[in-house]
Amino acid sequence: MTVLRSIVFFLILSCALTNANVIDKSKVFINEAVSYLGEALSPPPVIQTETITDCGRSSDILQIHYIEIRPDPPQKGQELTIDAAGFLTEVVDQGSYVDVVVKLGLIRLLQRRYDLCDEVTKVDKQCPLEGYQTLHHSLELPKEIPPGRYIVDVNAFTPDHRKIGCLKVIVTFRP
Repeated sequence: MTVLRSIVFFLILSCALTNANVIDKSKVFINEAVSYLGEALSPPPVIQTETITDCGRSSDILQIHYIEIRPDPPQKGQELTIDAAGFLTEVVDQGSYVDVVVKLGLIRLLQRRYDLCDEVTKVDKQCPLEGYQTLHHSLELPKEIPPGRYIVDVNAFTPDHRKIGCLKVIVTFRP
């Protein structure tokens, strides 16, 4: 169960890049100013690493600017580092949730709903979340992760069920 919890924690952290406090508020101001002036912002790049794909839409509340994980793909028994940034077009507050489905091949290992605001407290953040967000986090993956191809779908929603964002994670752990 510890192995599964580590995998789920990694996935929630990936999804919860919405959890970092804003340090550089000038980026938020610039985005808002450009938007206000009616200039078209270039669409965010399609986010895809070997392991993580942004399956969100342009209408989602979270517009991911980048996600980087090291190593990619993750290796059991090694430290995994996640760096990400994005912009929340609306405030994300209490009642927001994350639906996570973890499969090992075709076998569903986990289907669970997590309280987003509870989860972000695990990385010293708190709701409400808004504007430009960054995430930098490292965690040790256990050596005991069973070999196989893991497919994880992570979808975050507001309390009124509007989509915050979506990530798909596919990783194969070798024996």
